[in-house]
Amino acid sequence: MKRPLDSCLFESPRNGAVLDVGCFGFARVAQAAGLGRGDLRHAGVDFTDPGNVPVGVDFRRADLNHERLPFDDDSFDLVVASHVLEHVRDPIGLVIDCLRVCRPGGRVYIEAPSERALFLPSMPFKFEAFHSLSFFDDPTHLSRPWTPQALFRLARLLGCEPEVTKHQISWLIRILSPALIPLTLILRDARRFEYWSWLTVGWSCYAVIRKPASLQGAPALRYSIPPRGR
Repeated sequence: MKRPLDSCLFESPRNGAVLDVGCFGFARVAQAAGLGRGDLRHAGVDFTDPGNVPVGVDFRRADLNHERLPFDDDSFDLVVASHVLEHVRDPIGLVIDCLRVCRPGGRVYIEAPSERALFLPSMPFKFEAFHSLSFFDDPTHLSRPWTPQALFRLARLLGCEPEVTKHQISWLIRILSPALIPLTLILRDARRFEYWSWLTVGWSCYAVIRKPASLQGAPALRYSIPPRGR
């Protein structure tokens, strides 16, 4: 079974355009190629020049705490902002801007630390590797953690369709975690300790948001509370 972001990339239109917000490392390019979607056209934005920009990628530099995404309205079939919201002072404004550059009928994929990232203690070893266990391990986290419901509500308040909003977990890793996580501690394997811990507890949550085919440009945030049933 494909991961949610894999599905978004795989299902993108032929020769579609993908924007990776926070593209350091250009993981989306390799991810799409691994899914057999080498036809996709890639663009990326980050606050610093990552160097070694892959051939054909339209990279632009922007400080998203002070600037909008440097792309025209309605330009991309898929916009990905994975672990970016927590690094900006106005995460709602960034989601609105991601929807602005998304084409009508396109998708925005959001992933961010969840409320469960607050439950874990700090990373206990190999500080120099920059892996995180607690939300507070990363000093560049400027804003709040998220929940699946918060992402769902935000999509609806922006007049968009939340196709799916969930915690990012692996049931296989969760079942095996009583053996896997102590093993990583014994081996002092910080990368797997982080990754397997995240997938066990649901450290991250994600949303796939569909922009209405009738909406051009940026949506307006209209706060409302629907009638509540029992």
